[in-house]
Amino acid sequence: MRPRLKNVAWERVGEELRLVYDLRDQLIVTDPGGHVEKLLALLREGGRTVGELAGELALPVQDVLGAIEALDAERLLEDGDRLGVLDAAEAERHFSNLAFFESFGTLTRSREDLQRRLRESHVLVLGTGGLNSNTIPHLSGLGVGRMTLVDRDTVDVRNFARQYLYRWDDLGARKVERAAEWVRAFDPAIKVQAIDTGIESAGQLAELLDETRPDVVASGIDQPTEIDLWVNAACVGHGVPFVRGGITVTKGIVWSVAPGESACRACVPADPTRPEGHADPDEPALSAEIAAARLFYSRPQPNRGIGPVAGLLGALGAFEVLRYLTGFEPPAYAGRPLTIDFAGACAMSQAEWSRNPDCVTCGRS
Repeated sequence: MRPRLKNVAWERVGEELRLVYDLRDQLIVTDPGGHVEKLLALLREGGRTVGELAGELALPVQDVLGAIEALDAERLLEDGDRLGVLDAAEAERHFSNLAFFESFGTLTRSREDLQRRLRESHVLVLGTGGLNSNTIPHLSGLGVGRMTLVDRDTVDVRNFARQYLYRWDDLGARKVERAAEWVRAFDPAIKVQAIDTGIESAGQLAELLDETRPDVVASGIDQPTEIDLWVNAACVGHGVPFVRGGITVTKGIVWSVAPGESACRACVPADPTRPEGHADPDEPALSAEIAAARLFYSRPQPNRGIGPVAGLLGALGAFEVLRYLTGFEPPAYAGRPLTIDFAGACAMSQAEWSRNPDCVTCGRS
């Protein structure tokens, strides 16, 4: 291990040092003898082991190791031995990604480690329409190494309000083929498979997961109405996390399921139009909510997902996929759906899904 300091600036204020890496934080370190400042200078140069640092500073190895551990706890260090592994072309291609991941690098997990995880990852994308036509470019830009795209529709005039993968010349073409072509043209290094089919059952999804073996599923299919439960059952059964987003009139939602950890979709009332077993007479608010949902779903609902709506939901979904693939931070929406109020300045809030130990899909009993 050869600890290297990140892009940290510091200044001396009397016997203290003020260290700043991110504007959201600053670290004040007491350093009357100047040893910490000398250590920082050596760490900025990099290329030294802990023993070599101790030798140059004329300090016990344990003292230097303690300082290294303290700086690493503040996420100010990376291991130089874990950097410089990417070739020049790949480092240039992912320059901004690596700069972002630097913030989350540590001595045990460098920015390049996180980027390599993406390169080695596989995402199954269900639907290449409004939501995922915005998610797919983000996954491509991040450098996800493999994608399997599934859709059964053709490009339609109505799509152009929010689906920017497609062009006017694509009218009538198969969406999934055009989406795959876009990915290949964007980055030939990404392996992409197009499957032109609809999803008709949970069993079909289970077979698809068996065949493709993805790391994460990005679900953006709205029909049939049981689709979320089908995806949920297949993914929980295979231990594969999935991410979902959607919109109901003026509210958007993004949520995910981490099998074995978070509540799954079947833990909450699955179909608000069928309240059997869910409506509690002692909870009038819940009964009223179910009644409102029953009325809402009794009428055809046009797709209100304009470009900014689909773009925001697609980006938030891509961020959640990124969390699962790299672990740079824990999933944010696993059993904690994020709601965006498009009629309220895009205010965001989160609720909590309680895990049901008797759930037929993920129950522990």
